[in-house]
Amino acid sequence: MTPEQQAAKAAKKTKKKKMLIAILVVTVLGGVSWVLTENPQLFRKEEQKPTSMYSDEIKTFLFYPIDHDLDVNADPVYRELDRYVYYKNGPETFAITDDDYARHGPAVEFFGMYFKTVIRGSTKTYNTYFTENYYKTNKPYDDFPPQMLYDILIEQLSMTENEDKTVTYAFNVSYKIHKNTGTFRNDIDSDSSKVLYYELIEDRDGRVLIDRIDYYK
Repeated sequence: MTPEQQAAKAAKKTKKKKMLIAILVVTVLGGVSWVLTENPQLFRKEEQKPTSMYSDEIKTFLFYPIDHDLDVNADPVYRELDRYVYYKNGPETFAITDDDYARHGPAVEFFGMYFKTVIRGSTKTYNTYFTENYYKTNKPYDDFPPQMLYDILIEQLSMTENEDKTVTYAFNVSYKIHKNTGTFRNDIDSDSSKVLYYELIEDRDGRVLIDRIDYYK
Protein backbone atom coordinates (compact mmCIF):
# COMPACT_ATOMS: atom_id res chain seq x y z
CA MET A 1 0.00 0.00 0.00
CA THR A 2 1.43 3.33 -1.07
CA PRO A 3 1.84 6.22 1.40
CA GLU A 4 -0.99 8.05 -0.38
CA GLN A 5 -3.33 5.09 0.13
CA GLN A 6 -2.37 4.79 3.82
CA ALA A 7 -3.06 8.50 4.36
CA ALA A 8 -6.45 8.21 2.65
CA LYS A 9 -7.34 5.18 4.77
CA ALA A 10 -6.33 6.98 8.01
CA ALA A 11 -8.36 10.05 7.04
CA LYS A 12 -11.39 7.84 6.38
CA LYS A 13 -11.05 6.23 9.84
CA THR A 14 -10.73 9.65 11.49
CA LYS A 15 -13.83 10.91 9.69
CA LYS A 16 -15.79 7.82 10.74
CA LYS A 17 -14.69 8.25 14.39
CA LYS A 18 -15.78 11.91 14.36
CA MET A 19 -19.16 10.93 12.99
CA LEU A 20 -19.61 8.32 15.75
CA ILE A 21 -18.66 10.89 18.41
CA ALA A 22 -21.11 13.40 16.95
CA ILE A 23 -23.90 10.81 16.95
CA LEU A 24 -23.08 9.91 20.57
CA VAL A 25 -23.13 13.57 21.66
CA VAL A 26 -26.48 14.17 19.96
CA THR A 27 -27.89 11.04 21.60
CA VAL A 28 -26.70 12.07 25.09
CA LEU A 29 -28.02 15.64 24.70
CA GLY A 30 -31.31 14.27 23.49
CA GLY A 31 -31.54 12.02 26.53
CA VAL A 32 -30.76 14.86 28.92
CA SER A 33 -33.33 17.06 27.20
CA TRP A 34 -35.97 14.36 27.60
CA VAL A 35 -35.19 13.90 31.28
CA LEU A 36 -35.43 17.67 31.85
CA THR A 37 -38.74 17.81 30.04
CA GLU A 38 -40.33 14.82 31.71
CA ASN A 39 -38.87 15.30 35.21
CA PRO A 40 -38.26 19.00 35.85
CA GLN A 41 -38.60 18.52 39.61
CA LEU A 42 -35.29 16.64 39.65
CA PHE A 43 -33.41 19.79 38.76
CA ARG A 44 -35.59 22.46 40.35
CA LYS A 45 -34.25 24.02 43.52
CA GLU A 46 -36.87 23.73 46.23
CA GLU A 47 -37.91 26.99 47.83
CA GLN A 48 -37.07 27.09 51.51
CA LYS A 49 -40.21 27.95 53.46
CA PRO A 50 -40.48 29.25 57.01
CA THR A 51 -40.95 26.60 59.65
CA SER A 52 -41.65 28.93 62.54
CA MET A 53 -45.17 29.66 63.74
CA TYR A 54 -45.27 33.44 63.75
CA SER A 55 -42.36 34.65 61.64
CA ASP A 56 -41.09 34.91 58.07
CA GLU A 57 -37.58 34.07 59.24
CA ILE A 58 -36.17 30.63 59.97
CA LYS A 59 -34.38 30.61 63.31
CA THR A 60 -33.02 27.79 65.43
CA PHE A 61 -33.45 27.70 69.19
CA LEU A 62 -32.37 25.15 71.76
CA PHE A 63 -35.69 23.94 73.14
CA TYR A 64 -36.25 22.03 76.37
CA PRO A 65 -37.34 18.35 76.44
CA ILE A 66 -41.08 17.71 76.14
CA ASP A 67 -42.83 16.64 79.34
CA HIS A 68 -46.56 15.96 78.97
CA ASP A 69 -46.82 15.20 82.71
CA LEU A 70 -45.26 18.52 83.72
CA ASP A 71 -46.59 20.11 86.90
CA VAL A 72 -45.87 23.79 86.26
CA ASN A 73 -46.30 24.62 89.95
CA ALA A 74 -43.48 22.25 90.88
CA ASP A 75 -40.87 24.36 89.12
CA PRO A 76 -39.32 26.62 91.79
CA VAL A 77 -38.11 29.22 89.31
CA TYR A 78 -41.48 29.46 87.57
CA ARG A 79 -43.27 29.89 90.90
CA GLU A 80 -41.25 33.07 91.48
CA LEU A 81 -42.08 34.61 88.10
CA ASP A 82 -44.93 37.08 87.49
CA ARG A 83 -47.77 34.87 86.28
CA TYR A 84 -50.59 37.43 86.42
CA VAL A 85 -52.31 38.68 83.28
CA TYR A 86 -51.95 42.41 82.71
CA TYR A 87 -54.66 44.19 80.75
CA LYS A 88 -53.84 47.53 79.13
CA ASN A 89 -56.58 49.79 77.78
CA GLY A 90 -55.39 53.23 76.77
CA PRO A 91 -53.16 54.77 79.46
CA GLU A 92 -54.33 52.35 82.17
CA THR A 93 -52.92 48.91 82.92
CA PHE A 94 -54.65 46.48 85.28
CA ALA A 95 -53.05 43.47 86.95
CA ILE A 96 -55.71 40.76 87.18
CA THR A 97 -54.78 39.03 90.42
CA ASP A 98 -58.14 37.64 91.52
CA ASP A 99 -59.23 35.77 88.37
CA ASP A 100 -62.05 38.30 87.93
CA TYR A 101 -61.46 38.74 84.20
CA ALA A 102 -65.16 39.25 83.43
CA ARG A 103 -65.27 42.70 85.01
CA HIS A 104 -63.07 43.93 82.13
CA GLY A 105 -65.43 42.62 79.44
CA PRO A 106 -65.98 39.49 77.33
CA ALA A 107 -62.68 39.68 75.43
CA VAL A 108 -60.56 39.88 78.57
CA GLU A 109 -62.62 37.10 80.14
CA PHE A 110 -61.84 35.02 77.06
CA PHE A 111 -58.11 35.67 77.39
CA GLY A 112 -58.20 34.54 81.01
CA MET A 113 -59.62 31.20 79.89
CA TYR A 114 -57.27 31.08 76.89
CA PHE A 115 -54.07 31.41 78.91
CA LYS A 116 -55.20 28.94 81.57
CA THR A 117 -55.82 26.40 78.79
CA VAL A 118 -52.34 26.93 77.35
CA ILE A 119 -50.71 26.60 80.77
CA ARG A 120 -52.59 23.32 81.37
CA GLY A 121 -51.58 21.98 77.95
CA SER A 122 -55.22 21.24 77.05
CA THR A 123 -54.75 21.03 73.30
CA LYS A 124 -58.23 19.82 72.37
CA THR A 125 -59.87 22.62 74.33
CA TYR A 126 -57.42 25.14 72.87
CA ASN A 127 -58.42 24.15 69.34
CA THR A 128 -62.03 25.14 70.06
CA TYR A 129 -61.08 28.79 70.64
CA PHE A 130 -60.91 29.71 66.95
CA THR A 131 -63.38 30.62 64.20
CA GLU A 132 -63.93 28.63 61.03
CA ASN A 133 -62.38 31.53 59.15
CA TYR A 134 -59.16 31.14 61.17
CA TYR A 135 -58.89 27.48 60.22
CA LYS A 136 -59.08 28.32 56.52
CA THR A 137 -55.41 29.29 56.70
CA ASN A 138 -54.26 27.57 59.90
CA LYS A 139 -54.23 24.02 61.20
CA PRO A 140 -55.29 22.88 64.68
CA TYR A 141 -52.53 21.86 67.05
CA ASP A 142 -51.80 18.15 67.28
CA ASP A 143 -50.50 18.33 70.82
CA PHE A 144 -48.52 20.49 73.22
CA PRO A 145 -47.59 19.91 76.87
CA PRO A 146 -48.25 22.35 79.76
CA GLN A 147 -46.65 25.73 79.09
CA MET A 148 -45.04 27.89 81.78
CA LEU A 149 -46.34 31.28 80.65
CA TYR A 150 -45.51 34.49 82.48
CA ASP A 151 -45.15 38.26 81.91
CA ILE A 152 -48.50 38.14 80.09
CA LEU A 153 -49.71 41.44 78.66
CA ILE A 154 -52.84 42.01 76.56
CA GLU A 155 -53.27 45.51 75.16
CA GLN A 156 -56.65 46.42 73.70
CA LEU A 157 -56.28 48.40 70.48
CA SER A 158 -59.89 48.71 69.40
CA MET A 159 -63.45 47.44 69.74
CA THR A 160 -65.78 47.65 66.73
CA GLU A 161 -69.51 46.93 66.76
CA ASN A 162 -70.45 45.44 63.39
CA GLU A 163 -73.69 45.73 61.45
CA ASP A 164 -74.44 42.03 61.96
CA LYS A 165 -74.51 42.59 65.74
CA THR A 166 -71.10 40.99 66.26
CA VAL A 167 -68.15 42.76 67.88
CA THR A 168 -64.54 42.74 66.67
CA TYR A 169 -61.71 43.27 69.16
CA ALA A 170 -58.07 43.96 68.30
CA PHE A 171 -55.29 43.27 70.80
CA ASN A 172 -51.52 43.23 71.04
CA VAL A 173 -50.50 40.17 73.05
CA SER A 174 -47.13 39.22 74.49
CA TYR A 175 -45.89 36.66 76.99
CA LYS A 176 -42.81 34.62 77.82
CA ILE A 177 -42.44 30.86 78.15
CA HIS A 178 -40.15 29.48 80.83
CA LYS A 179 -38.27 26.42 79.52
CA ASN A 180 -39.90 26.58 76.10
CA THR A 181 -40.27 23.18 74.41
CA GLY A 182 -41.04 24.66 70.98
CA THR A 183 -44.31 22.73 70.72
CA PHE A 184 -46.64 25.67 71.33
CA ARG A 185 -44.36 28.46 70.11
CA ASN A 186 -41.25 27.67 68.08
CA ASP A 187 -40.60 31.24 66.99
CA ILE A 188 -39.29 32.47 70.35
CA ASP A 189 -36.57 31.31 72.70
CA SER A 190 -37.14 30.45 76.35
CA ASP A 191 -37.81 33.50 78.53
CA SER A 192 -38.19 35.83 75.55
CA SER A 193 -41.25 37.34 73.92
CA LYS A 194 -42.62 38.80 70.72
CA VAL A 195 -45.73 40.91 70.30
CA LEU A 196 -48.53 39.24 68.32
CA TYR A 197 -51.65 40.83 66.87
CA TYR A 198 -54.96 39.14 67.76
CA GLU A 199 -58.41 39.75 66.34
CA LEU A 200 -61.33 38.34 68.32
CA ILE A 201 -64.96 38.04 67.25
CA GLU A 202 -67.83 38.14 69.73
CA ASP A 203 -70.94 36.64 68.14
CA ARG A 204 -74.54 37.65 68.81
CA ASP A 205 -74.77 35.05 71.58
CA GLY A 206 -71.78 36.56 73.39
CA ARG A 207 -69.29 33.83 72.51
CA VAL A 208 -65.77 35.10 71.83
CA LEU A 209 -63.36 33.32 69.45
CA ILE A 210 -60.03 34.15 67.82
CA ASP A 211 -60.38 35.04 64.15
CA ARG A 212 -56.79 36.02 63.43
CA ILE A 213 -53.29 35.88 64.90
CA ASP A 214 -50.49 37.70 63.11
CA TYR A 215 -46.99 38.95 63.82
CA TYR A 216 -45.33 42.30 63.33
CA LYS A 217 -42.58 42.25 60.71
